[in-house]
Amino acid sequence: MYELVQAASGSFYIQSPAKIGVVPCEGNDVALIDSGSDKDAGKKVKKILDAQGWKLKAIFNTHSHADHIGGNRYLQFQTGCSLYASGIECAFTRELLLEPAFLYGGNPPRDLRHKFPMT
Repeated sequence: MYELVQAASGSFYIQSPAKIGVVPCEGNDVALIDSGSDKDAGKKVKKILDAQGWKLKAIFNTHSHADHIGGNRYLQFQTGCSLYASGIECAFTRELLLEPAFLYGGNPPRDLRHKFPMT
């Protein structure tokens, strides 16, 4: 798991529990579609990008579930890349307490304040 797969000419994804798209940009720059589930996923993704000589410029998040945004913070800290999400997903990606609050229907109890909803 966590290996680079070429889907077509100039089209890649990283095989992982929640597949991560890799979009070539200018030169050695790439963008990701989602970032994986957590810091460990981010580390694995960065290792793959580094092995290819690619520089991460942006992450485009499809939605705010933890298995899609969990690597964001690590990758942004390591690379300085930009993060993008649309509409309400942007708020959920930026404010991690919103996901468990939304699931619970209010201020979430401690049992919902853990790694999966607040990555």
